[in-house]
Amino acid sequence: MNALDRYTLEDLLEWIVIGLLIVVGVLVALWLAGWVMVFLGKLFLAVAALIVALLKFLIPALIIAGVLYLILRALSKPQTAA
Repeated sequence: MNALDRYTLEDLLEWIVIGLLIVVGVLVALWLAGWVMVFLGKLFLAVAALIVALLKFLIPALIIAGVLYLILRALSKPQTAA
């Protein structure tokens, strides 16, 4: 007895339709995942641009603050007689 003899044509068509539905579901899931990745990529680019903009301001400001601190510290030291 052949293995396909126990399945009717209707059973085989049901399995084919179920398989096609699974394939379509997987493709829709991949498509949605692609859109999510595009959104996350744009979000990460925006955050990176914000960090770069902040660093362009903060690094020179911190350098100036450090130089001023060193100057004020040097000026406020009491002079010792040699």
